[in-house]
Amino acid sequence: MSDAISRRREMLARTPMFTKVTQEDLDVLAAKTKTVTLVARETLFAKGDPGDRLFIVVKGLIRIGVLSPDGREVTYGLIKPGQLFGEIALLDGGPRTADATAMEATELLALDRREVLSFLAMHPSHSQRLIEILCERVRRADELLEDIFFLTLSGRLAKHLLVLGGAVGERKGDDGAVTIRMSQQEVADHMGITRESVNKVLSKWEQAGLVGLWRGQITINDQDALESFVAN
Repeated sequence: MSDAISRRREMLARTPMFTKVTQEDLDVLAAKTKTVTLVARETLFAKGDPGDRLFIVVKGLIRIGVLSPDGREVTYGLIKPGQLFGEIALLDGGPRTADATAMEATELLALDRREVLSFLAMHPSHSQRLIEILCERVRRADELLEDIFFLTLSGRLAKHLLVLGGAVGERKGDDGAVTIRMSQQEVADHMGITRESVNKVLSKWEQAGLVGLWRGQITINDQDALESFVAN
């Protein structure tokens, strides 16, 4: 077995959907995967595109979201290494329901729809795990709607920064500070709001020492304080 196939098999084995698959079946799946590489900000697929492949993140980060007719973006989720995406269109054969864009240099494994469906037909027990993944997506979508309707702007922004901090944040030193290398405009775009709204809240937090602002980055200095905005 080649090193490339062996590496793909190991990646599949670390993905929740395939953790209980036998090594023999993993070898078969790994041989059918394809590697996809993306540069930062490159679009993998857009809403409405054919849903012909399932993807697993090997390294990097994928943003799932949509763009409104007037150019506003809303982020549905951030897909990290070991997680899969693209399962909705893959299962029902319909078009993609959102855009998928690399937030940084990203490497993916891709499995064609027919290979996934064939695998599930031969191993129906693994369909349960895919159903669980779909349910997780629905729960997150419901949570996003609740945030929009019930959280204040400060609460929504705090929650989004905490999510970004966990996904792409850089922790340096022992003070617990986490730096997110994204501009205020990018954060605003992800939330579907204006940069001015984000800046107004962040400026107040900076004065209070909760965050630090610099060109192209935001540092969370007090995570507990941000969590309190989400809870209230």
